[in-house]
Amino acid sequence: MHDLSLCTVHVDGEVVVDGFVLDFAGDVLTIATSRLAVGLTPGDDVSVRVLDEVRGECLYAGYVSRVAADQVDIAEPGLVSTLQKREVVRVRVAVPCRGTVVLHAPAPSPEDDLDRADAGADAAIGGGTRAGTGAATTTTAPAPVTEAATATGKRIDFTMLDVSAHGMRILTRVELAAGSLIRFRFEELDAPFVIDAVVLRGDESRTGTHYGCRFVGMTVRQTDALFGYVLRTQGDQRRERLRVM
Repeated sequence: MHDLSLCTVHVDGEVVVDGFVLDFAGDVLTIATSRLAVGLTPGDDVSVRVLDEVRGECLYAGYVSRVAADQVDIAEPGLVSTLQKREVVRVRVAVPCRGTVVLHAPAPSPEDDLDRADAGADAAIGGGTRAGTGAATTTTAPAPVTEAATATGKRIDFTMLDVSAHGMRILTRVELAAGSLIRFRFEELDAPFVIDAVVLRGDESRTGTHYGCRFVGMTVRQTDALFGYVLRTQGDQRRERLRVM
C-alpha cells in the first residue's frame, strides 16, 4: 500500500524528513528519504503525511523504530485522517500542446472563489443564460480584442510545464492577456478530453512567457482524471529516478 507515494515525517508539527514510501508491510512503514535522515531517533513520536494516488492525503501517527542514512521505519502507524488535497498537488512535465484562444474574458479576481469563477466562465461561454431557468444572467462585456494572439479563435502552440487537477503553467511565445481563455485537448490522458483554461498571469523569461492558468467548467470526473494523471506521472518519475540510481 502507498508504494512510492510522496510523504513527509513531522515532529511537533514541523517537517523533519521527506521522501517516499518504500514499503508498508504489517505494522511498519518504511520511508526512503530524499536526504540524510537527521533529527530523528528511535522512540520519537511522529506523524506521517502520505500522498496516495487513490486515497489522497493520508495522515498516520506512530513512532520511529529505526533510522538509517537514507531510510526511516515508522512502527505501528495508525491512520488518523484522509484528505483530498488536490489543488496543491502538481507535477512538472514538458508536454507540447496545441489549442485555441476562444475568449478574451475579464481577468478573474484573486478574491473570487473557484465556484464563482467556474460559474462566470460557464455563463460567458453559454451566452449568459442559466440553463433550465430561462433567466438572463448579467455578465461583464468582454474586453476589446486586439489583432494579437488574444483574438478569438487564434491558434496557439504551447508547452505545459506543470499541471495539477485545477490548473497549469505553460510556456509560449504568444502574447496572452489576463482573462484570455485557452481551449485545448489534453492527449496525455487515458481518455483525452477538451479543457478550458483561463489565463491568470504571465511572467517573462528568456525563452518566452510563462502563464499561470486555471481550469474552468470541469466536471468531477474530469478533475478526478487529471488528479490521477498527476499522481501517476509523479510515480513514474520517481520510478525512473530509482532505475537510473
